[in-house]
Amino acid sequence: MSTHYTLRFGSYSARDKARDGDRLLLNLTVEQSMDGVGGRCSAELAGAEFAPVALGESVQIELDAGAGAVTVFTGTVTGGAQTATTQCIEAQDGLAALALQELEAAYDNVSLDFIIKDLLQQGGAQVGSVCKGPDVPAYAVHRQPRLLGQVWRLAQACGADVYSSGDGKVQVTTPDQPGARHTLRFGEDVRGLAIGAAVLPWDSVEVWGEGAGSAKGSEKSHWLCTDLSGVSGKAAVDDTGVVTVGKLGKRPLRVRDGALRSGGAAQDSAKARMTWLAARRLAGHMDVNGAPAVMPGDSVRIDRLPASHGMARLLADGTPLRVRGVRHWLDRELGLVTRLHF
Repeated sequence: MSTHYTLRFGSYSARDKARDGDRLLLNLTVEQSMDGVGGRCSAELAGAEFAPVALGESVQIELDAGAGAVTVFTGTVTGGAQTATTQCIEAQDGLAALALQELEAAYDNVSLDFIIKDLLQQGGAQVGSVCKGPDVPAYAVHRQPRLLGQVWRLAQACGADVYSSGDGKVQVTTPDQPGARHTLRFGEDVRGLAIGAAVLPWDSVEVWGEGAGSAKGSEKSHWLCTDLSGVSGKAAVDDTGVVTVGKLGKRPLRVRDGALRSGGAAQDSAKARMTWLAARRLAGHMDVNGAPAVMPGDSVRIDRLPASHGMARLLADGTPLRVRGVRHWLDRELGLVTRLHF
C-alpha cells in the first residue's frame, strides 16, 4: 500500500505527489514518546542549493497509510546540517521547550491537575487532556527543577505520563485513559515482535504526606503532626497486574510528598502510582506496516496470533498493550514502517 505524506518545514514543503516548488524527501523519522522530553523529527531533503531552514521555523508532518491523513508531528526546527547534496533538518515539539524554562508560582486550595494545566499554559504549551489529581491546600513551585521537571513530578503523584500528541498538544494521562483502540493482525499488519514480561522495580508503594488535616480537619492541614499514619496511603500490585490498596509488598517504594495533606489524597496517589506501574508489566516493541493513526496513550490488540505462539500466553487475559512510544520511519526503499513501544 502506498504512503501519502505532506511535510512542511518553514516555507518548504514536500509531498508524495510533487508540485512546483516542492522539495524531494529522501528519508524521514518521527518519534513521540512518554519516556523522554517530547517528540522529535529528523528529515533529509534533496538539494544543497536551497537556503537552510531557520531555527524556530514551524514544522508539521502528515502521513496517510490509506485510512486518511494524520498529523503525527507538530513542532519547530531546532537544528540542521548541509551535506554535499542534501539538507538535513532536526525538529522538536513544544514539550522540549518546557525543559528550558524556569518559573515560580504559589497555589491555594486547588487540585494537582489545575496546577499542571496552569504551568503548561504559563510555559506557552498547548494543553490537551490532563487527568484528575488529588486536591491540595497549598503548593509552591520553585525555579528548580525546571518547568518540565515540575510537571513530571506532579504527573507522578497522579500516576500519569507526560507526552505530546501529533497536533503538538501536551497530554498528561493515566493508564485508565486508554485513548484510541487499535487492532493489528499478526502475519498481515505485524512485521516483528519483541515483547516480554518486565521486571518491575518495586511491587508496592507507601506515600507519606504532611500535616494534621486527617486528624484535625482540612482547615488545620498546615499544622505539624507527630503521628503521620493518618496522612499516608499504601497500594500493591501482584503478578497479574491487580492493584490492592492498603497493602505493601516485599519491595515497596516509599514516597514523601508534603503537598498531600490528607489521608485520602495520599491514598489516591498511592493507588494511582501502582495503577501506572501495573500497566508496565509487559515491555518491548512491535514493528508494523505504517500506522500513523496510533499515538502514545492508545491501546493495541494483536489479532490472529496463533495459540501455539509464546506471545499468546503473555496476552492470554486479553489485556491490550498500552502504547508508550511511536516511531515512524519513511524512506524510498522500505516505505513507511511504524515501531510501537510498550
